[in-house]
Amino acid sequence: MKKFSAKNKIFFGLALIFLVTGCGLKANPAPSASAVIPNKGEQKLTVSTDGNAVVLTWQMQNPDGKIKHTTIEKSQLGSTGNICRDCPRTFEKIGQLQVLNANNKKSEYRFADSLVEKGKIYSYRLKLCDEAGVCRESQIVEIDFK
Repeated sequence: MKKFSAKNKIFFGLALIFLVTGCGLKANPAPSASAVIPNKGEQKLTVSTDGNAVVLTWQMQNPDGKIKHTTIEKSQLGSTGNICRDCPRTFEKIGQLQVLNANNKKSEYRFADSLVEKGKIYSYRLKLCDEAGVCRESQIVEIDFK
Protein backbone atom coordinates (compact mmCIF):
# COMPACT_ATOMS: atom_id res chain seq x y z
CA MET A 1 0.00 0.00 0.00
CA LYS A 2 1.30 3.41 -0.98
CA LYS A 3 1.62 6.02 1.75
CA PHE A 4 0.51 9.62 1.18
CA SER A 5 2.85 12.40 2.13
CA ALA A 6 1.78 15.23 4.44
CA LYS A 7 1.73 17.57 1.43
CA ASN A 8 -0.78 15.38 -0.42
CA LYS A 9 -2.98 15.05 2.68
CA ILE A 10 -3.12 18.86 3.05
CA PHE A 11 -3.90 19.30 -0.66
CA PHE A 12 -6.75 16.74 -0.60
CA GLY A 13 -8.09 18.21 2.65
CA LEU A 14 -8.22 21.72 1.17
CA ALA A 15 -9.84 20.42 -2.03
CA LEU A 16 -12.49 18.63 0.04
CA ILE A 17 -13.22 21.79 2.06
CA PHE A 18 -13.54 23.83 -1.15
CA LEU A 19 -15.99 21.33 -2.66
CA VAL A 20 -18.14 21.23 0.48
CA THR A 21 -18.40 25.00 0.92
CA GLY A 22 -19.41 25.77 -2.70
CA CYS A 23 -18.85 28.91 -4.69
CA GLY A 24 -20.30 31.36 -2.20
CA LEU A 25 -23.35 32.47 -4.26
CA LYS A 26 -26.27 32.23 -1.86
CA ALA A 27 -29.11 34.13 -3.59
CA ASN A 28 -29.91 36.54 -6.37
CA PRO A 29 -29.31 40.21 -5.51
CA ALA A 30 -32.26 42.21 -4.22
CA PRO A 31 -33.77 44.85 -6.55
CA SER A 32 -33.12 48.50 -5.86
CA ALA A 33 -35.72 50.50 -3.95
CA SER A 34 -36.99 52.20 -7.14
CA ALA A 35 -37.63 48.80 -8.74
CA VAL A 36 -40.05 47.74 -6.03
CA ILE A 37 -43.56 48.44 -7.26
CA PRO A 38 -46.18 47.57 -4.69
CA ASN A 39 -48.71 44.83 -5.41
CA LYS A 40 -51.46 47.37 -4.78
CA GLY A 41 -51.38 48.16 -8.52
CA GLU A 42 -53.73 46.44 -10.89
CA GLN A 43 -56.37 44.38 -9.12
CA LYS A 44 -57.94 42.26 -11.85
CA LEU A 45 -57.66 42.53 -15.61
CA THR A 46 -60.79 41.43 -17.51
CA VAL A 47 -61.40 41.15 -21.22
CA SER A 48 -64.67 41.27 -23.19
CA THR A 49 -65.97 42.05 -26.67
CA ASP A 50 -67.95 45.09 -27.76
CA GLY A 51 -68.98 44.93 -31.40
CA ASN A 52 -65.79 44.86 -33.47
CA ALA A 53 -63.43 45.56 -30.58
CA VAL A 54 -61.88 43.85 -27.59
CA VAL A 55 -62.29 45.82 -24.35
CA LEU A 56 -59.87 45.52 -21.44
CA THR A 57 -61.05 46.69 -18.02
CA TRP A 58 -59.14 46.90 -14.75
CA GLN A 59 -59.24 48.73 -11.43
CA MET A 60 -56.14 50.20 -9.89
CA GLN A 61 -55.24 51.81 -6.60
CA ASN A 62 -52.06 53.91 -6.48
CA PRO A 63 -51.91 55.34 -2.94
CA ASP A 64 -48.19 56.15 -2.83
CA GLY A 65 -48.01 57.45 -6.41
CA LYS A 66 -45.20 55.13 -7.50
CA ILE A 67 -46.98 53.83 -10.60
CA LYS A 68 -46.82 56.53 -13.30
CA HIS A 69 -48.16 54.81 -16.41
CA THR A 70 -49.64 51.56 -17.64
CA THR A 71 -48.57 50.00 -20.93
CA ILE A 72 -51.04 47.72 -22.71
CA GLU A 73 -49.57 44.83 -24.73
CA LYS A 74 -51.13 42.31 -27.12
CA SER A 75 -50.10 38.95 -28.56
CA GLN A 76 -51.87 37.03 -31.32
CA LEU A 77 -51.89 33.26 -30.83
CA GLY A 78 -53.34 32.25 -34.21
CA SER A 79 -56.60 30.92 -35.54
CA THR A 80 -58.80 28.49 -33.63
CA GLY A 81 -57.52 24.93 -34.03
CA ASN A 82 -54.06 26.15 -35.04
CA ILE A 83 -52.69 27.23 -31.67
CA CYS A 84 -49.33 26.48 -30.14
CA ARG A 85 -49.88 27.18 -26.43
CA ASP A 86 -46.31 26.17 -25.50
CA CYS A 87 -44.67 28.44 -28.09
CA PRO A 88 -43.08 31.65 -26.81
CA ARG A 89 -45.38 34.65 -27.05
CA THR A 90 -44.37 37.94 -28.55
CA PHE A 91 -46.19 40.90 -27.02
CA GLU A 92 -46.41 44.24 -28.81
CA LYS A 93 -47.21 47.58 -27.21
CA ILE A 94 -50.61 48.81 -28.38
CA GLY A 95 -51.23 51.64 -25.94
CA GLN A 96 -50.21 53.54 -22.82
CA LEU A 97 -52.28 55.30 -20.16
CA GLN A 98 -51.18 57.74 -17.46
CA VAL A 99 -52.10 56.60 -13.94
CA LEU A 100 -54.10 58.91 -11.70
CA ASN A 101 -53.51 59.47 -7.99
CA ALA A 102 -57.01 59.40 -6.57
CA ASN A 103 -56.38 59.66 -2.81
CA ASN A 104 -56.43 55.92 -2.05
CA LYS A 105 -59.53 55.35 -4.21
CA LYS A 106 -59.65 52.69 -6.88
CA SER A 107 -59.82 54.09 -10.38
CA GLU A 108 -61.34 52.08 -13.21
CA TYR A 109 -59.54 52.03 -16.54
CA ARG A 110 -60.78 50.82 -19.94
CA PHE A 111 -58.93 50.28 -23.19
CA ALA A 112 -60.54 49.23 -26.50
CA ASP A 113 -58.54 47.39 -29.15
CA SER A 114 -60.28 47.70 -32.52
CA LEU A 115 -57.40 46.20 -34.50
CA VAL A 116 -58.66 42.63 -34.15
CA GLU A 117 -59.91 40.03 -36.62
CA LYS A 118 -62.74 37.52 -36.25
CA GLY A 119 -61.58 33.94 -35.64
CA LYS A 120 -58.28 34.94 -33.99
CA ILE A 121 -57.20 34.40 -30.39
CA TYR A 122 -55.54 37.30 -28.58
CA SER A 123 -53.68 37.58 -25.29
CA TYR A 124 -53.31 40.84 -23.38
CA ARG A 125 -51.25 41.99 -20.42
CA LEU A 126 -50.49 45.23 -18.60
CA LYS A 127 -47.17 46.64 -17.51
CA LEU A 128 -47.30 48.91 -14.46
CA CYS A 129 -44.31 51.26 -14.62
CA ASP A 130 -42.76 53.59 -12.05
CA GLU A 131 -40.98 56.91 -12.64
CA ALA A 132 -37.64 55.13 -13.19
CA GLY A 133 -39.14 53.06 -16.01
CA VAL A 134 -39.12 49.81 -14.02
CA CYS A 135 -42.23 47.78 -14.86
CA ARG A 136 -44.15 44.87 -13.36
CA GLU A 137 -46.35 42.69 -15.57
CA SER A 138 -49.96 41.78 -14.77
CA GLN A 139 -51.54 38.41 -15.40
CA ILE A 140 -52.24 37.46 -19.01
CA VAL A 141 -55.86 37.32 -20.21
CA GLU A 142 -56.95 35.60 -23.40
CA ILE A 143 -59.97 35.96 -25.68
CA ASP A 144 -61.19 34.04 -28.73
CA PHE A 145 -62.59 36.87 -30.87
CA LYS A 146 -65.61 35.51 -32.74
